[in-house]
Amino acid sequence: MAKKYADRYGPLLLLDAGLITFFTAIVVMFMWAIIDSADIFNPFDDYIDNFDYSDLVYSEMSRKDDIYKTDTNIYIVNIGELSRGELAQKINIIQKFEPRVIGIDAVFKEQRTGSLQEIMEDMALKQALNAKPNIVMGAFGIYDTIDDDKSNGVIRTNEFFGDLPYGHLEFSRNGGLIHREFDKFIRYTDTITNEPVTINAFSAAIVSMYDNDMFLKFAKRNKKQTECINFRGGSMPFIKIDYEDINDSCNLSMFRDNIVLLGYLGMYKGAPMDTIDAFFTPLKRCEGYDAKGIELHAHIISMIMNDDCLVTLEEWQNYAIAFIITFFFVLWLVYWYVFGAKFFDILSKPIQFLLIAVVLLISYYVMKEFGIKVDMMPSGIMLIFCIEVLYLYEETLELFKIDSFITQTFKYTKDERNKVLRSIVRFEFIRNKFKRSDK
Repeated sequence: MAKKYADRYGPLLLLDAGLITFFTAIVVMFMWAIIDSADIFNPFDDYIDNFDYSDLVYSEMSRKDDIYKTDTNIYIVNIGELSRGELAQKINIIQKFEPRVIGIDAVFKEQRTGSLQEIMEDMALKQALNAKPNIVMGAFGIYDTIDDDKSNGVIRTNEFFGDLPYGHLEFSRNGGLIHREFDKFIRYTDTITNEPVTINAFSAAIVSMYDNDMFLKFAKRNKKQTECINFRGGSMPFIKIDYEDINDSCNLSMFRDNIVLLGYLGMYKGAPMDTIDAFFTPLKRCEGYDAKGIELHAHIISMIMNDDCLVTLEEWQNYAIAFIITFFFVLWLVYWYVFGAKFFDILSKPIQFLLIAVVLLISYYVMKEFGIKVDMMPSGIMLIFCIEVLYLYEETLELFKIDSFITQTFKYTKDERNKVLRSIVRFEFIRNKFKRSDK
């Protein structure tokens, strides 16, 4: 039978597969619009926003400690709840070991003019921050109250402490609770000069001071504001040191010519976990939280310095991949539905879910081995719904006696099709439904 109808219905096979794939995409978009707009579906909306298949890659990475080595170019120092004077002492001790860059995840917004002790502490901190030109400070963006993606300026360390290099500390303001991305820069218009101002990310500003060529390579790789974080695997991606261990008798020679990051990891050495400056990430950790902010910056810096940035596809590219994969699957389904209908209902679902598993495994391998991140969520959803749309498509063609590849075995006559067409034009199928019975 396949040979008998191949020449005649060959183009219709492509048409049926294309239409079913198209209608599947319409169904998925319609369902997503409902889920996204109705409050009752917020749990589903949150789940979709916070799920990313690439998380499985990082979960696997975090368990293989023997493969992923510690990055010894970056060291994290916990500053806990040190006063400004105590922080100045720690900076002076660290500077003795000649790190190339010191990044401080803190903003000293105001100069204190209260007690004599506060004034002296600010003076000591100012001296420590300006002793060598190798310090990068943090800053916070000021965002519009209506459009929280639009920045209007930055909150930076008070000018009393000097004109220090700085970068914005925020990560991406898009997405869900899981932090997988960061903004490479923020832009705003200066209210005085009316000129656009670009502020690099804190991590990017540190790399710029460490190796400007490396920073320029990263900045030029694409024009996107948002960049994915390629997290470093292993249980100890970076060496962390508590402020109690930073003293005049310690040997910190490993800091020489490397990057030292000062930020909050806990109130003190051995303190129980807390939620201050803590973020959810794809990494599986054992401390009770995923990562502190300074650790996220360390992952970003390591990614840039090792030229290990992920290649992420545009949304339209992910949708195109989903359409192509679904089209070829549906192409095979339609052919098999006609010429293998005996086993179609039994085997179609297992084969469908097997294909979804294979597609996800391929995307897992591509990201892990080649650093290319493909969002397979659209592909998975379309593959789930395509068989149901195929059934609906076939029943619709059968109802209206439309000749196609999928209905070729019905062998509709011209009179049958004309009769159905007239009933549609005259709305007879509606009138007959409400016609009173003679009984």
